Amino acid sequence: MSTKESDGAIRRSRAVVSRVVADEAIVVPIRRGAADMDSIFTFNEAGTKLWALIEANGDASDMAEHLKAEYGVCAEQAAADTQQFLADLIDAGLIEKG
Repeated sequence: MSTKESDGAIRRSRAVVSRVVADEAIVVPIRRGAADMDSIFTFNEAGTKLWALIEANGDASDMAEHLKAEYGVCAEQAAADTQQFLADLIDAGLIEKG
């Protein structure tokens, strides 16, 4: 079973807007029709690339493969880091699964 099948699809929440500025993704939740300026998220280089993969309909295995190739970490570490990143995004309401 692939990661996509076991984890479900990952997609950006419709309640956020994002832009990349100076190689950093800036993600802002929208609440009651307005930007929630108290909850702005910025991602480092790795997080920005993972965010781009989410927006391009990438799955967790795509993200882990990117971390492995780009940063030279082992497959297990890349998978663990990806799962932690996704869990943090879900907790913050920035992405949805399923």
